[in-house]
Amino acid sequence: MQLIQLLQTLQLMDSFFPVGAFAYSDGLETAAAAGHVSDAETLHQWIDHFIDAVFVPCEGLALVKSMTALGASDYEALRELDIELTAIRPASAVRAAGTGVGKRVLAAYGSICRDENFDALCRLLPHGNAATAYGLVFFHRGIPASEAAAALGYNRLAGIVSAGLRLISIGQRQGQALLTQGIERLPSAVDRILAMESEPLRSFSPLLDIQQMNHRYVYSRLFRS
Repeated sequence: MQLIQLLQTLQLMDSFFPVGAFAYSDGLETAAAAGHVSDAETLHQWIDHFIDAVFVPCEGLALVKSMTALGASDYEALRELDIELTAIRPASAVRAAGTGVGKRVLAAYGSICRDENFDALCRLLPHGNAATAYGLVFFHRGIPASEAAAALGYNRLAGIVSAGLRLISIGQRQGQALLTQGIERLPSAVDRILAMESEPLRSFSPLLDIQQMNHRYVYSRLFRS
């Protein structure tokens, strides 16, 4: 990765980039309200479960597969992947969150990339899920798939820890320690994703799914999901 690509990746993954991901907890708020996630140890378990059950077999894999499809100009495969990523998620709030963030990623990047053909690429995605949208953006920037997957993984882990800081009684140092532990798992997680690129997406995380579905019943909410 060239230095300019590294800087561009940092820009895309920074919380300053206007995609609105900070508004979603992906079920963590429900879990915290119910007492299932209440301290650093239980948040650590939540992060581990996210990496193994969501990031590797679904979100990270979708990003890598979308970049591969773009590299082969297989636009029908890209379209089907975006549709599948929507259909595979049982919680309507999470489907809405994924497409909402994805569309804002595409819109924000399109406004700064200075490529008049980028809008045509965006139209290849019927729903514009976050993972496929990031895949399109990283591909357009020439970022290798492995680095792109690691960047997305970091972005998702940072979002979980950021939400945790607002929802449970942990401090900034504990939050950074948890994020460090998650980051240390990312290289092997990316290797697993690359090794299973020919496999279909999978999503079996009933714990997270139930928390996401029940978010609407939380009495006082800071997040949209």
